[in-house]
Amino acid sequence: MRLVALALLLLGIAEQASAQVANPGTTADEAYQVGVRLFEAKLYEAAESAWLRAYALGQDPTLLVAVADTRQRRGDEPGAVAMLDQYLVERPDAPDRASIEARIATLLQSPAVLVIRSEQAGHAILLDGVPVEKKTPAELEVEPGTHTVLVVGEGKQVGEKSLQVGYGEVRELDFTPDTTSDVVIEQSEEVTLQAQLAIEKEDTTIRRAVISTGSISAAALVTGTVLGFLALQQEQNYRDNPTKETADKGERLALFADISFGLTVLSAVTSFTLFMTHKNKRRRERETARLRIETRGAGASATLKF
Repeated sequence: MRLVALALLLLGIAEQASAQVANPGTTADEAYQVGVRLFEAKLYEAAESAWLRAYALGQDPTLLVAVADTRQRRGDEPGAVAMLDQYLVERPDAPDRASIEARIATLLQSPAVLVIRSEQAGHAILLDGVPVEKKTPAELEVEPGTHTVLVVGEGKQVGEKSLQVGYGEVRELDFTPDTTSDVVIEQSEEVTLQAQLAIEKEDTTIRRAVISTGSISAAALVTGTVLGFLALQQEQNYRDNPTKETADKGERLALFADISFGLTVLSAVTSFTLFMTHKNKRRRERETARLRIETRGAGASATLKF
């Protein structure tokens, strides 16, 4: 209820402000003040209208920067750049030219956003032939330019769309079973074999590392035990014949025994960590399905996990 009341209040403020701005007798300063109140209420579109009205009445170029603020808050980077460029044109001697130019440069690096949806959620996405971690519905930031988006569902429904986006642009892409595509889904035996060989190679490497660290741990344990036993014997000798040489030898043996036991613990922890990490990785991989995507005629391919 509070949210509804707040929405109604903001709507009332916007309508009242719009009526005030539209009044033929409104001055540039009054329109500007209305824009300030709307901006503080986060009614950015209405604030932009008020400040554009104030600009039309007073031709104050600084208002163009205010309009750029509203557009940037709404995610309209190209619109914000247009206002800032116009500000610099109308005010060539602007004291804040350096900061405005820096702001424009930053805005020009703003990525585009692709909003990708499918009829059923959870479909896999390939962007320019590369699988992405997110699944539909998803928002992806991309560099300005031309991109190809593939959406795959249950290994059967495949949609493909190519588009060109500019900096800061937001494009919505909806995929349905009727979306056309030149994509062929098939299992590639060669890729499957290569993947299997890579898995076996990794398994062998991890297995050898686990065995090696485990062997080091066992050897260090035996060494530490022997050295500890010798250190106890040396301590007994020191009690029977307390000399500096006997004491030094006992301390050295005890030190080496401690080092061996420390190496035992370190190697054991390393071995266990390697084993569990690899085991959990393989378990996650077994819970996923692998799909080979090959683009006909383009020669581009990728292995998709979902």
